[in-house]
Amino acid sequence: MINLIVIVVSGIMFALLLVWWRWPAFRVWIEAPKYFMLRQERRFDGRNAAGTAAGSTQLMAHRDY
Repeated sequence: MINLIVIVVSGIMFALLLVWWRWPAFRVWIEAPKYFMLRQERRFDGRNAAGTAAGSTQLMAHRDY
């Protein structure tokens, strides 16, 4: 039973990976939450940086993207 579950889940993951690799429009849809989060973070960082110059220096120091 466990083997069947592992095989089914592996097949689903392989199918998603194949679709992601083959169709760029699907890739954009799959990665949309990541870009939404990054836009939100930049918006909030911009709001905090406008408040204090020291705050903007600290915010820039922790960015890794």
